[in-house]
Order: sequence, then C-alpha cells, then structure tokens
Amino acid sequence: MLTITQLRRYDNGQWHSDNLETVPEKIGEASILWVDAEDPSDAEMVLLKSRFGLIENFKLEEFGEEGRRSKIEEYENFVSCVVRFPHREHFLTDTQTDWLAVIASKSWILSFHKGHSYITCEIYKKISTHGYFALSLLPSTDILFYIFLDLITNECFYVSDLVQEKLQGLSQTAAEGFRQRPRDSNRTLRVEIAKARDQALGLRQSIGPLREVVGRVARGEFAIISSETLPRFEELYDRTISLIEVIDTHREEIHDIGDILINVQTLTTNNIIRVLTIISAVFLPLTLIAGIYGTNFGRGFLVPGSNSSYGFYAMIVLMLSVAVGLIIVFRRKGWL
Repeated sequence: MLTITQLRRYDNGQWHSDNLETVPEKIGEASILWVDAEDPSDAEMVLLKSRFGLIENFKLEEFGEEGRRSKIEEYENFVSCVVRFPHREHFLTDTQTDWLAVIASKSWILSFHKGHSYITCEIYKKISTHGYFALSLLPSTDILFYIFLDLITNECFYVSDLVQEKLQGLSQTAAEGFRQRPRDSNRTLRVEIAKARDQALGLRQSIGPLREVVGRVARGEFAIISSETLPRFEELYDRTISLIEVIDTHREEIHDIGDILINVQTLTTNNIIRVLTIISAVFLPLTLIAGIYGTNFGRGFLVPGSNSSYGFYAMIVLMLSVAVGLIIVFRRKGWL
C-alpha cells in the first residue's frame, strides 16, 4: 500500500501536506514528495522503480533479512538507508527487531516498511497538527531524513527504558531477603537474567550500526544533506553515543544482578550449614551422656545415679542443662 504525500510551506511558514491518489509526474517547486510504502506489491515496486529511477536489482526482501545491519549507501541520484531497531512491543518477549528503509533525493523521499510502523505514524500525526516548521520553515528531504533517524533513536531510548525497568525488578527480586527461595523461583530468575543479557546484547547490536549511519551523515559524506542540517545530525550522533553508554550500563547492571544472586545463594547456604553445625554441636554432648548411661557396666563401677530410681530423670535434666548452656554460649558469641 502506497501513501503519497506532498509537503509544502504555508504562507505563514508552517508545513502543509496534500494527500495524493497517484504519484505525480512532476514535483512542484518549494515542495517535496513523500511516498510511504507499507508491504508494497510487485506492481507498486515496478511503479516506484520506473518513476524514481531506482536500480533494477533493488529488492525489498533484502531489507527484511534477519541479521542485516543498518547501513547507508550513496548512488548517483539518491541515498539509500536501511535501519534495524528494536520493536517496542515484542523486543522484551522474543528480542524481535523492526526495520525501516529510506531512499532520499533532493525533491523526493521513499520509506519502506513491513506492517504497521510507529515511525511513519508519528510523522503523519505531527505533520497534520503543526508540522516540523520549528526545524525548518521549508520542508526538505534532508530534514525529513533527520526526522526518521531521530524517531528511530527515540524508539531505542524507549526500549532501553523498558529494559531498565525490567532490570530494576530483577535486582529487587535477587536481593530480597537472605532466605532460601524455592528452587523453581531461582531457576526462573536465572532464566530472566539470561533473557535480559540477550536483550542488552540485541540493543547494542542495533545501536552500533545506527551510530555508524548517523556518524557518516554528520561528517557530511552525502550531497543531499545541506550544511544547515548537518548540526542536527551531529547532535543526533551525540545522542546515539549516549544511548550506547546507557546500554553498556545495562550490561553492567545485569552482571551486578548475577553477583547479587550468587552472593545471596552463598549466604543462604552458609546460614544453613551454620544452623546444622550448631544443632550437631548441641546434640554431640547429649549423645555422649546418653551413650555413657546406655553402656552396661559391672557392679562397683561408679556411674552417678545409676543405682537411684531418679537417675534417669537426673540424666534428662543434665542433658537439658547442657543443651541450654550451649545455646546461651552460642547466642552470646553471635552464632545464633
């Protein structure tokens, strides 16, 4: 499906958009043509290739290939750019990424994507209200190209915030209490930490090529980018660097969460061993006393209370006294 929009300037300086039914043969002065292609058919691709002089081996399927990196290339009459970025709805569940391809010339710009795109919807929404006249009074393809990359960077920041919220929850779960959690809970937490590690790695793999694309544009390597727009791409390049630093912080937090989990499990194991050791220490003298009184001796061997009818009860009192005494000693030493 093709959405054809002609952008021009109002008399008061604001942008104005006209929705067209077909691709015009000629683009008016002081205006640009934006064609958004959502899942274009073969016939629509043939139309775009013939109308805008795209190369014959231009294939839309190549943009959506799994593992394809973001890149930008310059041809004789246009610049082709494909950017892969995290999907805001499905990235936290299955680390799914989305892609957007932009082909720009001096007077027209084409955007390609599969299915619904938050990027193009946001641009349509803003143009229909007041446009981007704060960026430029006159609409141009380099400004629109900057808007595409800026919104994609915003999407990355949005997903990064979602990852940050998830990491905060994992950190609280890992650190809550110094008690033994059920084995299933520990296994689930380790799985979530592994997923968070994959998500941080996926973000890093998406932002790195995006930074390279923005960096090449900011260095002025492409003729369609005017000198007035270059400072905006330089600011955008700084934002991508900040985003990479944020993602690196996420990876450090994941490492810290793993350390917290290991430390908590170690302390829990130590507490269990300490309690078992104290129980053994309490019962060892009791076992010794019971063993002595349970031994068969001949007459004349002195075993206190052995000939008394209250000997058994005296032994019990002695054992309780020893146990209580040991517990008091352990508490005073801070072992309990």
